[in-house]
Amino acid sequence: MTKLRKISQNLVVNSPVASSPRHAPPSADRAFDPNFATTLANGLDLLAAFRAGEEQLSNAEMAARVGLSRPTVTRLSHTLTELGYLRRSAKGKFGLGLRVLATAYPLLASLQIRRLARPYMRDYAAYAGGTVSLAMPFGLDYIYIETVRMADSIPHLPDIGFTAPLSQAAAGRALLSLYTDDELGAYVARTQRERPHESEHVQARTLPELEKCRVRGFAMSIGEWRPEIFGVAAPLFRTASGECVAVNCGIPAFRFSPEQIETECGPRMLGLANAIRASMKS
Repeated sequence: MTKLRKISQNLVVNSPVASSPRHAPPSADRAFDPNFATTLANGLDLLAAFRAGEEQLSNAEMAARVGLSRPTVTRLSHTLTELGYLRRSAKGKFGLGLRVLATAYPLLASLQIRRLARPYMRDYAAYAGGTVSLAMPFGLDYIYIETVRMADSIPHLPDIGFTAPLSQAAAGRALLSLYTDDELGAYVARTQRERPHESEHVQARTLPELEKCRVRGFAMSIGEWRPEIFGVAAPLFRTASGECVAVNCGIPAFRFSPEQIETECGPRMLGLANAIRASMKS
């Protein structure tokens, strides 16, 4: 029996796992934590309530999304608008303010790998005709910290800050391949607890594909997340602080067959990962 099968069979449902506040459910422990600032957490939850393609939300819409009362959301949205994190339209709805972007800039600027990896990512994007990105774990999802593409005519155009489930995409499987057995067991347990609709897919597809990634050095996802996109990814490394990083490419399904993804794009993705790692050492 492989270690991954043991993990899926012997996991403890309440295993701890590092998480992002955006995806962490309300915890009963917070009520007993004297250092936990609930008002601050509620304000951050409000900022995280916006989704791609949504320019504006009303107080009522935000209240429904984050599970807070409308008076509470009204106070929070007013404060966040005064600070520049939200902007209010003439119709009284709210959108994210530019201060959110300014707050993220120091983080992006500190990620040296973004600059070093770009030339190699551009080469792969030109070869595959897709979007090449660097990804890191973000709770049960992954998040892009850099994205390169050669054209805007492809069906899926993600950008920095894009998130998607770890379980369904090649990028997620490449990241999970860097997890320790304890971390992986905690991930499976948390998926069962918070996203039971993904749990069966994790057992049937994610764990077996993760095992293949550890053997051959790259992961694949053939239309599982979006049918028109084939994904291929490779793990890169863990940072000094223990965070995992992977590189992936989302390729329009009409460009390569599934067999070509495995025999041509996969090995070339492994070469891309090796080149990025080498650039970090030079």
